[in-house]
Amino acid sequence: MSLGLVLSGGGARAAYQAGVLAAIGELCQEMQIDNPISYYTGLSAGAINAAFICSSPEGSFIQATKNLEHLWSNVQTEQVYISDVVSLSMGGLQWMFDLSLGGLVKKSPHRSLLDTAPLKSFLEKHCDFSNIDKNISAGMFQALGVTAMDYHSSATVTFLQSHNGISPWRRVRRRAESAKITADHVLASAAIPILFPPVALDTRYFGDGCVRNQSPCGPAIYLGSDRLIAIGVRKKQDMCYAAPEVRPSDPPSVGRIANVLLNAVMMDGMEIDIERLQRINENLAKLGDIKAPHLTVRPIDALWISPSRELSELASKKSTELPPMIRYLLKGLGSLQDVSEISSFLLFDSSYSKALIELGYEDGRNAKEALRKLLEDEVRQKLLQKQPSTQN
Repeated sequence: MSLGLVLSGGGARAAYQAGVLAAIGELCQEMQIDNPISYYTGLSAGAINAAFICSSPEGSFIQATKNLEHLWSNVQTEQVYISDVVSLSMGGLQWMFDLSLGGLVKKSPHRSLLDTAPLKSFLEKHCDFSNIDKNISAGMFQALGVTAMDYHSSATVTFLQSHNGISPWRRVRRRAESAKITADHVLASAAIPILFPPVALDTRYFGDGCVRNQSPCGPAIYLGSDRLIAIGVRKKQDMCYAAPEVRPSDPPSVGRIANVLLNAVMMDGMEIDIERLQRINENLAKLGDIKAPHLTVRPIDALWISPSRELSELASKKSTELPPMIRYLLKGLGSLQDVSEISSFLLFDSSYSKALIELGYEDGRNAKEALRKLLEDEVRQKLLQKQPSTQN
């Protein structure tokens, strides 16, 4: 019986998770629990946060959450992608050339709008991936799973690093593979389609783990979690995506259409997954204890924490902090309000990140009692596991 952490994501929105995790770390410090999580799973930018914690040199969840908050509080665009005029102009010209003469010239087309070479350097600088093995061996946690989408098979793949003989799983369009997690795995999981380039792992290319992922909680459950803390990056009950101050009679701008498409492609399936778990739990409760041992499902106690405010609205207020060339290109698609969704993914700026961290910390503190219950259950289970078995 173990506690799992599920981190979804979407570019710069993942700063929100740093705030929630800071609140959880603070609560763990109050309760004197240093490493409460057994299974870490992350997808998209959530994979960055999961890998950062699991590669902590201190081997401490509490200290890792403090370090993560500091990291996001100081993030800058140039640490994530190249946004200068020359690079973006050359990329745009290359795309125009590929579209107009691609059938006549044999060459590799431009793969994305932005170059994320700085992000790989950033990950390698701040995450010592060799510490993952050390921390697993030291008992800080049992496994780390990083999820990405295979562009060839369109399957969701969870790269799994563990020590305790956990077997990889296979489901419809979902599977796990044993791996030594590296910066490339994390970079692949966070590679937003079109915006960021696909990442090669061996002979396959991968993209953002949010794409087509309808079960973000699945990997943590397959690993063995019976309790979950799931941190999303979309406001609860955000069943539709509506732009404010737009009359239905007005035709949508290209930016508005791109916003809706990105919202659909990068859909956070957390809400659907949590609803599914709640429905299974209700049905299991009706069956009672007699039939439960014969079933292939088990009850999962899941706590879902998500933004109490719409992050794209916060991004629209901070849009002036976007790199000038990015802001110029986005304005060509429509108003900055129309492209607020795209802005919320690309706005790697400390002022925006700090606003998300503050919101995440507030939402985490508001969930304090539910978190306390999960953490108390985890402590109780670990104490039971340490007690020697008695023989009659």
